[in-house]
Amino acid sequence: MGHRQILVVEDDPNVRELLLDLLGAVHEVRPARTGAEALAILKAEELALIVLDYLLPDRTGLEVLAEIQATRPSLPVIMITGYGFEWLSASAFRLGVRGYFPKPFDARDLLQAVRRIFSGPVPTRERDDSARVVGRHRDLLPPPSARRSDVVILKGLKRIQERYWDRVPLSELARELGVGKYTFSRRFRQVMGVPFRDYLVRLRLEKAKALLATGGFSITDVAQMVGFGDLPRLDKLFKRYTGVTPSGYRHRDLVSDNTA
Repeated sequence: MGHRQILVVEDDPNVRELLLDLLGAVHEVRPARTGAEALAILKAEELALIVLDYLLPDRTGLEVLAEIQATRPSLPVIMITGYGFEWLSASAFRLGVRGYFPKPFDARDLLQAVRRIFSGPVPTRERDDSARVVGRHRDLLPPPSARRSDVVILKGLKRIQERYWDRVPLSELARELGVGKYTFSRRFRQVMGVPFRDYLVRLRLEKAKALLATGGFSITDVAQMVGFGDLPRLDKLFKRYTGVTPSGYRHRDLVSDNTA
């Protein structure tokens, strides 16, 4: 069958590690944590398959899927998600996914789907290898009891995506969703693995990275466009989370483009 390059787009380090381990024994696997990173790799490299998470720090998997379809409509995509909604599944298949797996998924079923896409049965040895991989990562996978249909959190994430540049007080968002502030805060952290404020900051930083990479806006403009308000706040948070200043990131990105 030969080695093919698979792009795994997943921001959860545990699930990403599982997928890299599972698929990396047979294929060349590239990881990506955000939609922007995935689309950059798509533009630069020849891929045979994308395994795409639905909920990413900077955009949804459906948004990424739409862009993939616009540029590489024949490229197969498998979507994985922590939300097993029928509308999400229907939307994904309308956009052309070749497989759809709500979390927690059976890794062997995912491997079988990959092999079907590449038109080949799964050899016994590879099935045994996949079973060993799953065993090694059993503690990292979401428990079967995890809630897949947390409608409130999903609605909250959608609203954050729609207005991340504006003031998004947790208390106001919880009130709009019809739940208590502390209930929403606690459940958000359980589902997303980070507090609400950290998620909002990281989302804004991912948007800032995308704008900085274009080179079309001043750094002060970027700070205001993504909701940080002023340059000192963007400088402080950008360096805290990425290790470099916004100007350093822009320079590094431009140098990388010029030497590619």
